[in-house]
Amino acid sequence: MAARGGWLSDAPASFRSAVLERCSLREFAPGETIFMSGDEPGGMYGLITGGLSVTITTGERGPNVAHFFRPLLWFGESPILNGGPRLVGFSASRRSELLQLPLHAIDEILRLDPLSWRQFASLAMAKVEITLGAMNDLTFRQSRKRVIAVLLRLAGCRLLTPPGEDRFEVEVSQDDLAAMANVSRATATSIIAPLSKDGLIALSYRKIEVLKPDRMRALLA
Repeated sequence: MAARGGWLSDAPASFRSAVLERCSLREFAPGETIFMSGDEPGGMYGLITGGLSVTITTGERGPNVAHFFRPLLWFGESPILNGGPRLVGFSASRRSELLQLPLHAIDEILRLDPLSWRQFASLAMAKVEITLGAMNDLTFRQSRKRVIAVLLRLAGCRLLTPPGEDRFEVEVSQDDLAAMANVSRATATSIIAPLSKDGLIALSYRKIEVLKPDRMRALLA
């Protein structure tokens, strides 16, 4: 699965093999922490099945839920680039399987092929794109558009709908959604209730399923 989609699928075959042969498969229970902001440097992970909540801690605030990772996304590359502690936190939102690539294995890959640093840097740049997109969505003046944009981003279909997928579930509470869209809980509820009534999303306990991402994106135009 990791070879067919996501970051590794776009990498050269030699690099892809070098990464996968050094990975081990780990399972995390719902709510279990992978690592937190401020933790010591460590290796990378690739989400194979399940889902992850991403938390940030800045200044006097946090940790706060900021994003949601769906399968075939990789993370944890920042210590490779800056040698510092973890910048964000990750925890399993449901039972999840992850590939773990230890830091010493990454050092070995870079020693054998110094130019492979470009592959790790490309992963970091993908995170920059997500961050810039999230910042841009918060510039919507209308709170309704901000909430819809955040929902689409969390579901992994902010700019386009991934082909071959028909379920876009996000384990997020309405409180967390409101915080991410910078609106009150009451405002968030008043926005998502009509979306649910119109069949664009489905609501359940601490979970929102995006049913019609194309129609929702049209509401942002």
